[in-house]
Amino acid sequence: MYDQYPNGGYPNGNDPNGGRPGGYQNGGYPVQPQRGKISRFFHSPEYRPQRALYFAGNLLGVGFLGYLLLSTLFSMVLRGSPVIYDMYQNRPLYSYMLDILYSILCVGLPFLTVAVFLRRTRFYRDLSVPFGKPYENSHALLLVCAGLGICFVGSLATNYFAAFAKSAGFDFYSYEQALEPEVLPEGVIGVIVMVLRSALVPAIVEECVFRGVILQSLRRFGDWFAIVSSAVLFGLMHANMTQVPFAIIAGIALGYVAVVSGSLRTSMAVHFLNNAVSVVTVAVQTYGGDAPALIASNVIIYGGIVLGVIGVAVFASKNRFALRLRPGAYGYVSAKPAILFLAPALLVGAVWLLWYTVNDIIGFNEWILGLL
Repeated sequence: MYDQYPNGGYPNGNDPNGGRPGGYQNGGYPVQPQRGKISRFFHSPEYRPQRALYFAGNLLGVGFLGYLLLSTLFSMVLRGSPVIYDMYQNRPLYSYMLDILYSILCVGLPFLTVAVFLRRTRFYRDLSVPFGKPYENSHALLLVCAGLGICFVGSLATNYFAAFAKSAGFDFYSYEQALEPEVLPEGVIGVIVMVLRSALVPAIVEECVFRGVILQSLRRFGDWFAIVSSAVLFGLMHANMTQVPFAIIAGIALGYVAVVSGSLRTSMAVHFLNNAVSVVTVAVQTYGGDAPALIASNVIIYGGIVLGVIGVAVFASKNRFALRLRPGAYGYVSAKPAILFLAPALLVGAVWLLWYTVNDIIGFNEWILGLL
């Protein structure tokens, strides 16, 4: 038929549709209608990197929603049994063991599931978590010193922030709770459980989640983008005004050492040593009193900062372009933060965590009710 009418598929080239979409042009074949911006985002090849990031944001958001739901369920089960709740409140060894279980199930399990699903998609089949040895052991040692020093700086900055907020009339439930001394369980078993609960298990689980699944899935869009984004999510995960600033600062340091060293072992070491300070402080306070504990804490923190400055200086002298990280396998991708954080699932999870965070301000609920 089309051989009879070579001029656009109509006799003498007369198109009854006037060349509008739906008419027969270009050899008599239907013209594809023009796609809108949203349709092009989901279908055009040029937006493949953005779609990959959007997909990752939604799947990571599912991980955060899973964490929040499991946390709520864990709290309901705990409070639903008066016997268990009383033991959790009054028996440190029992409560610390439940905290370990909480970290593994509520924090680790949702993101382990996310990693499995990510690797089954066409975008992230090559996703891997670097558990191997660091690229260079000497550089890894310098990065541990530098990362630990930055974490200690973040801890001091958080203390100053909380003190400033208090002077401005904003008190935080989490800050008042942090001022209450922790209890060291009796015996060797108690000490081991406290080390597991406060230092080792969080270091392994949280590094696998944030510097493993989250950071590694975002690195194809640029290392610095992945480091900062995972640090912001790390801060939101803590969901209280006292720890959020520290967690963001520490998250940037942990992400950097993980990327530059090429191994999660380095960031796990920094995370473990940072958290172990609280265990040492509690132990000194239990057996020596408040004054020795304060001295020990200050010596460790300020000594760690000095060591961190040395680590940064030496590492920078050996690596002139230490801050120039990989730009990303996809090259330049526009609007990366917006695409990631406005992915519906991640947006819902972030807002939920932000709500918990602002509720940490004493009197916030009363203020909201007053406005209503």
